[in-house]
Amino acid sequence: MKIAVIGLGSTGSMALWHLSNIPGVEAIGFEQFGISHGYGAFTGESRLFRMAYHEGSTYVPLLKRARALWSSLSEISGRELFHNFGVLSTGKEDEAPFQRLVESVERYELPHERLTAAQMRKRYPGLDFRDDEAGIVDLQGGALRPELAVFSAIETAKANGAQVRDHQKITSIEDNGDHVVIQAGEETTIVDRVIVTTGSWTSELVPSIAPLLEVRRLVLTWFLPNNPVDFQPENLPCFIRDRDGFHVFGAPCVDGYSIKIAGLDEWGVPLSAHVEDEDLRLDRDAVSEFGRKTHELFPGVNPEPNRFSVHYDTYTADKSPIIDAVDNVIVLTGGSGHAFKLSPAYGELAAQLAVGNTSPLYSEDFRIASHEPIKEAVHV
Repeated sequence: MKIAVIGLGSTGSMALWHLSNIPGVEAIGFEQFGISHGYGAFTGESRLFRMAYHEGSTYVPLLKRARALWSSLSEISGRELFHNFGVLSTGKEDEAPFQRLVESVERYELPHERLTAAQMRKRYPGLDFRDDEAGIVDLQGGALRPELAVFSAIETAKANGAQVRDHQKITSIEDNGDHVVIQAGEETTIVDRVIVTTGSWTSELVPSIAPLLEVRRLVLTWFLPNNPVDFQPENLPCFIRDRDGFHVFGAPCVDGYSIKIAGLDEWGVPLSAHVEDEDLRLDRDAVSEFGRKTHELFPGVNPEPNRFSVHYDTYTADKSPIIDAVDNVIVLTGGSGHAFKLSPAYGELAAQLAVGNTSPLYSEDFRIASHEPIKEAVHV
């Protein structure tokens, strides 16, 4: 069986890796840019991995599988892809996100610590905590190295015999019932199945699901700490903080001098038809205002971001992914800003669909039919 993966970013690289491990499968990966390029949703130095999940405990079994796969890929590639710094999540105990967090750690008996505001003030002097805030430290969480992870998955797939064709933009895919025709300019490739993992470009190849998707601009920001010791990984884990509707996440000083503190759903949608053509500059006043808000939660950092980077991801209405098969075409998209940690498990689900297998980790929520148009759901 010949199976192609179109788009070798967060999930496509992982799907190709899994396919390359299946006996009897000839795996081919297509990437319109170079390998581990700078246009993907996965770029930006680090990504959080967490088992304690405020999005809901239904994700925890998938997260357990993903953590095992991250460990496996690290061992195979000989690279440290995951840093077990832990993840601190804070919020009001009576609010729904924090309650879902508690439910996830209790239901699955996840290793964790419960902290009061007073305990957090003592342990993390560079952060501000109100009296009604509490914290949970996910002891199995930490930071992933996303660019290195994508590169490692592709290199491992190639070592297993997969073909990789970079700088090949796919212009069309046609499912003819018993095979799929992939067109890249004048070059035609015929395969039995195809997995589409093209992220922000998904609607170009699968226009039928375009109403279910929206590409959003994500901005990552870094700040300079006043006392660098307070923000080293041995003194501060990765973190997620919610206060008064302001949501940020980040990682300690993994680069040795700055701390990553970023927010999602703050920066709108792309203005160009293709994200690779986007103007990556930001409104200076907006960046400074974000820094001012961040400084209220992190008084131990300089309030002006010392640098930022702009990225794009594809969202669904309820922020659950689409992982589904339409005849011979498998679509994996809609990571909605929280897919990278799960990408090896998502890629495995897509590979299993492509060879006709099922998994107990697959959720009906991932089906195309389970999703509503995002334009109606988001822009009310």
